[in-house]
Order: sequence, then C-alpha cells, then structure tokens
Amino acid sequence: MPGQAKGDGHESRFDHAAVPRGIALIRDNSDTSWEKWGEDNPYYGVLADDRFRGENLNDERKAEFLATGRRHVRRVLEMAERRCGGMTEKRAALDFGCGVGRLVLPLAEIFEHVTGVDVSTAMLNVARSNCAERGIHNVELKRSDDRLTQVEGKFDFIHSYLVFQHIPVRRGEKIVAGLVDRMNDGGIMAIHLPFVCKGSRARRALHKIRRNFSPLSGLVNLARGKRWSEPFMQMNLYDMNRILRLLAERGMNDAFLEIVDAGGYVSAFVIAKKPEYPMRKVQAEHLWAAELGS
Repeated sequence: MPGQAKGDGHESRFDHAAVPRGIALIRDNSDTSWEKWGEDNPYYGVLADDRFRGENLNDERKAEFLATGRRHVRRVLEMAERRCGGMTEKRAALDFGCGVGRLVLPLAEIFEHVTGVDVSTAMLNVARSNCAERGIHNVELKRSDDRLTQVEGKFDFIHSYLVFQHIPVRRGEKIVAGLVDRMNDGGIMAIHLPFVCKGSRARRALHKIRRNFSPLSGLVNLARGKRWSEPFMQMNLYDMNRILRLLAERGMNDAFLEIVDAGGYVSAFVIAKKPEYPMRKVQAEHLWAAELGS
C-alpha cells in the first residue's frame, strides 16, 4: 500500500527532516501508520473487516480473505476486457500497494511475472510467506518510494486497489504519473481512487483533525472500543479532472471510469489503455482535435 523506502538506502517517500519535529510528532504520516498495520494487524489493514483482525484470523478466515482477491482480479480483468478490449500481452503485471499479497497471488496465475510493491517490510514479509506456502516463484516483492526507484522494467498490467486513498493527494498524483511511465504500449492500468466523502460535515472535520493531531486518534479509538495505539487510516480524496488530465498528457486517451459507491465514499476505478502507437504524435491530425484547439 502506501510506499516509503527507508533505512536501506532507498529514497524516502516523505522527507521527515523537512517537517518541524513538534509537527512530525502530532501529524499522522500514512507511511508510518501503514508500517504499523503491517506489524500489528496486516490482514485487517488490507481489508478493514473484523473477521480479518489478528485475534479472529484462522485458516478458514485466511482462505476467505484470499478468495476475495481472486474474485477481485477476475472482475477487474473482465472490466478491462469489456472497456478496453484487453491487453496486448500478459507478460508482466504490477500491483502497487500489494500488502500481504491478496491480489499478487491470483495475478501470478495469469501473468508470466508479477511485481508487488509496498511500503511496509512487515507486509512484504507476509506476502513472501503466502507466495512460498503456495509454491509461487514468479513474484518479486519490493519496497516502494514516491519515485518508484526500485521498480524496474515495464508492465502490461498495472493495478492498485484501496491504496491511493491512504496517500496524500499530491504525492499520489506523482506516483500515478510514474506508474503510467512504466506501462508497455497496449498495456492497461486499473487504479482505484476515492473522490467524494458522503459523511457528515462533523465526520469530515473529525477525520481532518485526527490526521493533523495524532493524539486525538487514541481517544477516538478508546471511544470506539479499540486499542489506543491502533494506527489511523487516512482517507484522501482525489480530483478526477486532474487524474484524467494527467493520463491524457501521457497519451492515455482511452480511459473509462467505473463508479463505486460503498463505505461512505464514492470512488472511481480508472481503467485506461496505453495505445500501441504514440497518440500524442498524431492527435493534432484529427479534425476533432483541431476543432477543440480553435
């Protein structure tokens, strides 16, 4: 999920040194919170369902959890086929914010090679265990940063689900741009982005205060019957106009939105196909492009 590389020579996603120490202590940092989810409650961190909390997790519940990933991948690939006609090749796939490997596992059955990227070492360790238990050897798992410096090569399918909502918007936009730049011609991107919160004004205000004043999160956790130390989950809203413009500027003109209304948020699954030929070079030749530019 949100990606930060630290302590191993990778570039950090967030320059903590640039933030005054007092502010850094009280303002939530999504990368740090996600690392804590990976250490304390990785499955629940990925899918916030009480069935998947550590104290409730057993082999049966874990199987249920992983089954949701298989269903999700099937639906997304069907959606990509319906909207974009499928991808030219199925050699390499990338799951940004792979967590414990819920979606990496089924992708590995479809693509020749799969790369999973995540901020949390603990999450990646669980993902490695899940791959090893199933004898999956065509998966590579890497720590992430805003510039995706550890991601090598290009991909026929790039996917991210329930991830960007936890990443501050300006950083998330840069990551989306970096992902687009790593797509093969004829490849498809499927990324999930929330853009509307349906909660009350009071709920939105509380969320903002918790994000900017971490001690309040502990009090809210206690009021909700949770542990004081349970990490905060940021929910950031994206401007879809900016996202679509970002895609268009990179030649991703074949883009569709599938709207998802769930959990108090309205989100979009952005499905976009990179043309097999560079559209930006020929776009001006089209009559409609000339008319729009006049």
